[in-house]
Amino acid sequence: MKNRIVVFLFALILVGFSTRGFSQGLSLGFKAGLSFSNFMDDSELGPDGEELEDFSTQTGFHIGILGRYYFYDDILGARFGLIYNQRGGRINFDGPSYFIFNPEDPVYATGNREEEIRYSNVYLDIPLEAMVVIGGKLEISAGGYVGFLVGSVGNGDMTFSGRSDPNDNPIEPFEVFYDFRPLRDRAGLGSYLETQLVSVDGNLREAPDEAGAYYEFADKDGNYFNSVDIGLTGGLTYFFNQGLYFNAQVKYGLNQAVREPYYVSKVALDGNREFIPREGERRNFSLMLSMGFAF
Repeated sequence: MKNRIVVFLFALILVGFSTRGFSQGLSLGFKAGLSFSNFMDDSELGPDGEELEDFSTQTGFHIGILGRYYFYDDILGARFGLIYNQRGGRINFDGPSYFIFNPEDPVYATGNREEEIRYSNVYLDIPLEAMVVIGGKLEISAGGYVGFLVGSVGNGDMTFSGRSDPNDNPIEPFEVFYDFRPLRDRAGLGSYLETQLVSVDGNLREAPDEAGAYYEFADKDGNYFNSVDIGLTGGLTYFFNQGLYFNAQVKYGLNQAVREPYYVSKVALDGNREFIPREGERRNFSLMLSMGFAF
């Protein structure tokens, strides 16, 4: 599927440049506005089949340059551009889970995790779409895009309450605050930005008070998010006059947003106390509302 999208994009470019009078049909401009995005994914399930996760919208912004080339009498054409775009989402988890004290020399606990994480990822998007203009005012477009991840932050918090594993002694509830920088955070103790001591089986164990993105992992195997996002895009544009316009655009990611080493269950570990890979995919989805001007 990814290869088909790339071929489609380059095919449209070749069509545009092979058309006579390219510069005469070219229009350039810019646009800026808000992005409303979330992750599309299936929730993890609890022991009774209840959904433990909730995915909700994160608001960001976008700004970029946009070009149009009209193939036929200002009715048919192609759109292309370079867009700085924030997208991500909010993830809430509330249910049975585990906690790993010091992943490099682990001590385990089981119990309940109540967690909220807000991700804001920055992509440089290159969209390429076919378009049709209706009545000189309304423009309908559809095509694909390739986005390159250039920045990523996350914040939130987690409260854990439970018992030691395997001794089953109670652990006082504690809270961890998140300050994620997935492109530069380290793993394990290197991800403990600030620490606290928690009593586990009569011993004080170090846990993060403030944590980076990889605090549950002993090793870092690349970045948390995939560096490339490929997907479909389409939209409606209304021109108030020859230059000023309003645009509503939808982007639907086709590939996994989170890399496989980190797309793991929060409900349980396996019999060897290793992470359990999740089934399915976590994809990007966003709605962009913007004002623009074409020259």
